[in-house]
Amino acid sequence: MASSNPKKSVLLQDIADALKLSTSTISRALAGHQTISEETRDAVQRAAVSMGYASKRPGKKKRNLPTRTVGVLLSVDQLHNRFMTMVLENIHHDMLEFQYHVMVLIDPMNSANDAAHLSSFRPIIDEYLEGMILLSATTDSFMVRELQRLGVPVVLAVRSMDDSKVDIVESDNFSGGAEIMRHLYELGHRRIGLVMGPENSSTSRDRARGALNFLREKGVPPENTPVVWNTFSYESGYSGSTQMLELQDPVTAIMAGGDSIALGVLEAARAKNIDVPGQLSVVGFDNIPLAGSRLISLTTINSSAKDMARVACRRMLDRIRNGALTPPTRDVMPVELIRRDTSAPPRQS
Repeated sequence: MASSNPKKSVLLQDIADALKLSTSTISRALAGHQTISEETRDAVQRAAVSMGYASKRPGKKKRNLPTRTVGVLLSVDQLHNRFMTMVLENIHHDMLEFQYHVMVLIDPMNSANDAAHLSSFRPIIDEYLEGMILLSATTDSFMVRELQRLGVPVVLAVRSMDDSKVDIVESDNFSGGAEIMRHLYELGHRRIGLVMGPENSSTSRDRARGALNFLREKGVPPENTPVVWNTFSYESGYSGSTQMLELQDPVTAIMAGGDSIALGVLEAARAKNIDVPGQLSVVGFDNIPLAGSRLISLTTINSSAKDMARVACRRMLDRIRNGALTPPTRDVMPVELIRRDTSAPPRQS
């Protein structure tokens, strides 16, 4: 008769044996102790994840007296993205309404060093935070899975990950990208460029997928649609669109991955004395307040930062109360095209 062989729990000693380190070193590394080198902390964190080590959170006993504080992780390069800061502002106000405080953690957004960054945050997470809302997770984020392994309630807002068992609140980016292309295609544009944010950002990836899928269905060849990946910033919009406008066959329209990028596109066109929308149509994404100003009047996709923040906060509170008892949720917020003055039919040659 075959005997049952339940899966053995991974111990500190198992990690120590695998890395040929002492258990005390492993323990201090997992706790983020600064006496342990960054290289060792990174190796230990990765080994713990790959081996399936489950630790008890040092701050768990203190949860008998809740801190009523939630962390919000924001990438340093998103401080220039007005939509992201709007989401952050609304999360702050909503959590205060629910009698929770918000602690903002700034992430260098370098996924190769996620383990080291998490080690630096561990004392704060363990001692003070009841959960974390991540605004800048990449599609390959180590931090999301590690936070879950540590038992920290996690919600992804604005961004998402594939195959992750975590609550997600995001815009309908795929449909938004397709809607932009529908608008430009119906105006008569066929040579359209995409200036996007990072390729490992779900927002960039899904918006580009929606746009390129629409063009493919219309028979527009992929080589007719140049794509530039960079950051969600004014500077990347300026540099990316400059490249496209200097091509031998320049584009007649540009889809920007976000309104911050679109502002850079408009400035690049102005620097080259290119008339918008007469010679170049520009469409953004997010509908930040400046986009609707009379000075800019940007055609863009409306995505509600207020609604997204409210849903993310409710999901965070539900996860804090229920833990892993309820299945992960995915909220996809609707979007709509706002037609303004930066898009028009292409000028006939």
